[in-house]
Amino acid sequence: MPVRDLTAGDFAAYASMSSGAFGGSYDPTAPGAPRDFSPGQTPLGIDASSVPGGLDGVLAAGARIRHDRVALGGGVVGCGGIAGLAVHPAHRGDGLFGQLLTAVIARCDAEGLPLSMLYPSNPAIYRRFGYQVVARTESLIVPLVDLQRLRPVPDRRLVPVTEQTMPRLRELYHRLSAHENAMLRREAPLFEEGLPGGGWSALLLEDLSGTAHGYVSWTRLDGGDGVGLEVHEVLGRTRADRIALLRSLGSWSTVTENVRVRLRPEDPLLDALPGGGARPDPGPVPLVMMRVVDTVGALRARPAPPSLTGAVRLVVEDSTVPPGTCRAAGTFVVSAADGRIEAAPEEGEDRVLLGTIRLDIHAASLLLVGGRSLADARRLDLTATADPAAETFLDALLAGPRPGVLDAF
Repeated sequence: MPVRDLTAGDFAAYASMSSGAFGGSYDPTAPGAPRDFSPGQTPLGIDASSVPGGLDGVLAAGARIRHDRVALGGGVVGCGGIAGLAVHPAHRGDGLFGQLLTAVIARCDAEGLPLSMLYPSNPAIYRRFGYQVVARTESLIVPLVDLQRLRPVPDRRLVPVTEQTMPRLRELYHRLSAHENAMLRREAPLFEEGLPGGGWSALLLEDLSGTAHGYVSWTRLDGGDGVGLEVHEVLGRTRADRIALLRSLGSWSTVTENVRVRLRPEDPLLDALPGGGARPDPGPVPLVMMRVVDTVGALRARPAPPSLTGAVRLVVEDSTVPPGTCRAAGTFVVSAADGRIEAAPEEGEDRVLLGTIRLDIHAASLLLVGGRSLADARRLDLTATADPAAETFLDALLAGPRPGVLDAF
């Protein structure tokens, strides 16, 4: 049951299987129906003909690897976003899921993607292959009557986001998310350069000199449940900027009662909300799982705190995939100096080390994305042991905001 690259000739078979698994339909005869996989992705699959009882021209399993990049504490790292992993109903229970996902992890490594990320429909299945829940995306229902109380912020004005001003919004997004952990860079070809479709709208917040300070983006809803706006992001440089953007949402009170606002973990927007009427959205909470594919690559991608110096031995154990699948497991020397992280497999060199840290793949996947401590990993009953000085060093090295993944403007 070999895993192979899929081509344009396989697209209809893959799209049919994927739509059957995740909902929707695919009609290759419909005008404008896609005929090929999108750029910036690596599609993989298993032919049904290689499975006992399988038919020619049918895919038994398939998946797509998105070549994303994510922010990592001031650095940027390649990340294989796993999308549309599906097994044909006729071939479920034959072990194809594990075979395909193992091949996906190996391909991420081969294509220079030190991390892998996905939104799981069944977290337990992906956990068997080393993926760990690192974040969740939450939404609040915010009454507009609360936002109407906000006072104007001096020296700020709102500008419509158009094809001409969208590049300014993208540049500002990159600035505001640069020191986050796991935020997608949202770059071409996976993200179109122009305005998002589907009724998306946005406003830029700028000062009187024209410098952009924040933005708010939304999609108008029918408001049948009292929620008339889906607010995708409210990002600002300062608390005052976030207040100004929230105040702009209050102007919608003439047509709707509430807005649904998407939040990052520990979102600073929470500190700008003026009232206590907000409530959690009752819908499902999307989870984000990530996996380390290349430990050295993930560490080298982020800068070190400028004042941090020292070196530790890091042991990462991974029994979830066959040895040699990727470069997550091993014994490494990790050092920090002059704002840089160096990491390499230990080769017996004589160095003064602060101590040894031992992580299983789940602890490594949780910690190397940033924003967590070894104590956090131990609370989850993950293997995360360390000599005291080494633990202090690694916690300082990986400190920062909790990972937050928002996948669109």
